Amino acid sequence: MSSLPSSSSSASVRNILTLLSSRDAQMVAGAGGLERRVTWAACMRARLPAFESIQGGELALLTLSQLRRLDETLPHLLKSLHKAGVAAVGVAAQSLAALGEEAISDADHLNLPLILLPSSAQLEDIAREVITFVVSFRGEIERKATEITHQLMQLSVQGAGIQGVCEYLASSRGKWVVVQDASQQVRFQAAPPLAEVLLLPAVLTDEFLRQQGLTRVVEPILIRHEVVGYISLVGNESDFDYLERIILGKVAPILAIEFARERERSEVESRYLVEAFTDVLHGHYQQPDEMLARARILGYDLTMPQVIVVFEVAAAEPDFPMSSPLAQWSRRIRDELLRVWSSCWVLCEPRRVVAILPMLELASGIESESESENNTFTRLERVHARMAQNRSGSSSVPLYSCGIGRIAKNLQGIPQSSREAQQALEIGRRLFGEGKLHSFARLGVYRLLFHLDGQGELSDFYQEALGPLINHDARNGGTWIETLECFFRCNGNLSETARLMHLHRNALLYRLGRIEELIGRSLEDSELRLSLQIALKIHHLQKR
Repeated sequence: MSSLPSSSSSASVRNILTLLSSRDAQMVAGAGGLERRVTWAACMRARLPAFESIQGGELALLTLSQLRRLDETLPHLLKSLHKAGVAAVGVAAQSLAALGEEAISDADHLNLPLILLPSSAQLEDIAREVITFVVSFRGEIERKATEITHQLMQLSVQGAGIQGVCEYLASSRGKWVVVQDASQQVRFQAAPPLAEVLLLPAVLTDEFLRQQGLTRVVEPILIRHEVVGYISLVGNESDFDYLERIILGKVAPILAIEFARERERSEVESRYLVEAFTDVLHGHYQQPDEMLARARILGYDLTMPQVIVVFEVAAAEPDFPMSSPLAQWSRRIRDELLRVWSSCWVLCEPRRVVAILPMLELASGIESESESENNTFTRLERVHARMAQNRSGSSSVPLYSCGIGRIAKNLQGIPQSSREAQQALEIGRRLFGEGKLHSFARLGVYRLLFHLDGQGELSDFYQEALGPLINHDARNGGTWIETLECFFRCNGNLSETARLMHLHRNALLYRLGRIEELIGRSLEDSELRLSLQIALKIHHLQKR
């Protein structure tokens, strides 16, 4: 994975020209290929094929007299050598004119460096000199790479971490260093001295770098054959040499150690966080002060009022693998909550998210308890709406519901708020369905009725209050229960009830009179009204 050619090696054509300057060598065409990497040198043979075992990256050396004996032309040979990946071509000739305009033009077009050597040049000597230079150059580069790697290892041992290793590498190589995770999300960046940090997208790509006039070399970071991330050196293409490749190959294992440490540290911290969160939620501690101090060490202030909220995926939603986009829903919920409550404490599970939300405005006296409760519900509605937009745009958000507890004024009240949030979730789902917010404070009498559901006393009360109307509606298609509900919803206002039910006032009075006959009591009786309204709540509870 690299923006640079895989043939990148030790010395460039530019380096070779400097080496051969004492031999009166001069480049006459193909200047666009000066940064091509030279891996070896090869002399033209006296028989075909003219060059044997070309691997790419060679400096090809020949004389015009050899070309004539093989009945070959320089333009044709240049094209063949370019196709084979040769780095440059050196030709021993009496003059520039002897090379021919066509050959010079082709070399420029191909960006293939064409070097004119004196006609008396000993090509075998030049080849040996170039090979020796390339090998020694590579050895020096590897020595430098070993020194840098040793320094980086020392930094790792001293606890500098991923950021410290990257900063030293950026400083020593004069290039940007970027570390990405396994999904290629950018995690760290270190800039070279006197340079600004690059404004990078979340996922760094070669195409983005090309648009900025940059390139990179990249090396995967492996832990037991698992790719856990990538390290890149970013800079101008002309600034890269073989050293970068050697360094990255040696730095990647160092970063793998850092990734492993980070993963282990994260797992330990995660277990500690989960234990502390669970203890707070269920009140599993001896001394409140000790628990407050424990939470403070983890970065959470539980001395102020808090509210517990529970998000849970609907039971009808199938389980999803960790690789599925659906598995990210809990992280999205967490991120949305942190946008609104930056200091909230969130515990994410595959199908469930529990959060402790601090009531900062209530603690500072800006809001009253009722205002804080209402504002919390409104903010959670916005969170839910943003998640719903994601769900409508794609299928990566499962159907879920949310339960909200009442405000816990202190640490000791958090377990109660947690139970209320869970009850609100269960009651709200049953009464109003999935995909909604259910606040314990807004459930009213349903909080009592929910826990009495199924008990004989509740069923007896329900039948005594509404039995005659239920039996009538069952025989006649249903009218009286609906009429009674609308009557109570309009607070006994006859005109408003008649309007909502699209009835004449006299027709409504007739219905209400029949209801009183069936019940055997007047609707003016306040005790009867209370009983009927409670019974209607039970009616809704039993319909679910």
